[in-house]
Amino acid sequence: MAKKRRIVYTNRPWEATGICSGCHSCELWCSLQHNETFNPHRARIRVVELGTGVDIPVTCQQCEDPACKKACRFDAIVENEKLKIMVVDDEKCTGCEACVGACPFGIITMDPITNKAIKCDLCGGEEPACVDICPSNVLKGLDDMEVSEYNRMRYAGILAFDDEIRRYMPGGEEPVMKGLERKG
Repeated sequence: MAKKRRIVYTNRPWEATGICSGCHSCELWCSLQHNETFNPHRARIRVVELGTGVDIPVTCQQCEDPACKKACRFDAIVENEKLKIMVVDDEKCTGCEACVGACPFGIITMDPITNKAIKCDLCGGEEPACVDICPSNVLKGLDDMEVSEYNRMRYAGILAFDDEIRRYMPGGEEPVMKGLERKG
């Protein structure tokens, strides 16, 4: 039985290449995969620029109780039985944008050419194009258990690193006397 997966931003800020570089390759390759054109406005993933030099790739989080499905009066948000995720049925979508307003992550958008809703479909079950192309290797297609394991390992690593630093500086600051001894 297939487990429901989603694209997860697996940043590793302690590594030089472990964060999103803001290159937008994921958007370009997503649009190429789905529409045979490099057009980030037609991508199912968005790189959100926080304005602080931090960029975060965001895509459908495959909610347990999807607000987009509830909002759609035309039953155009349907479950893909193979992938166990919600996808947009282009034949049923009227372009009313109810799902766009209902999405808590703001990731469902309208295709500017077809005027239909678009959201991540995990590239139909193959390795998603965004995961495959990311030069920083920070996007992963994970199921809920893998997300939990990744977060557990990530935070354990952060806590271990923090603990190691505290061993060398128990008070959390540099020793003051050593600096004064050199000057005097």
